[in-house]
Amino acid sequence: MDKPLNSPLLIEPIGRPTKLSPAATFSHLQNFLVALPPSPSRTQLERLADALGVETGAIAPSEGERREAERIAARNAARAERRAKREAERIAAEAEEAAKLEQQLEEDDEEEEEDGEAFEGDETMGDIEYGDVPDDEDEPDNREGKDAEDDE
Repeated sequence: MDKPLNSPLLIEPIGRPTKLSPAATFSHLQNFLVALPPSPSRTQLERLADALGVETGAIAPSEGERREAERIAARNAARAERRAKREAERIAAEAEEAAKLEQQLEEDDEEEEEDGEAFEGDETMGDIEYGDVPDDEDEPDNREGKDAEDDE
């Protein structure tokens, strides 16, 4: 366990290793970024390429700041678009729900009209007004009132 294991891959150098300069790294990154789809990793690599470009003098510092401002504006525009889309979907869902409720109410009204033809005066049936309830002797309030009258 103390001895390191041999690698299953045999890697042999074919030449002397060379160190990439910042200018070469910048050009490689620029060529590589063309093939990448838009993603957070691409944005990070663009920022790295901009920093290397400013460092090597390939791009002006104001150009790097302008590119960053464009990325922020694009991100904010995408957020606003997503918010507007969600809001439109929410409004459409609410309108659909309201339409379903209205349709259900209309169906209920039609059913009441069909059922109501058999009974005349159905509109007032079930309406209870103050004083319509007959006196119930089992209710404590009613007993108190009658007991009070009997006592007099």
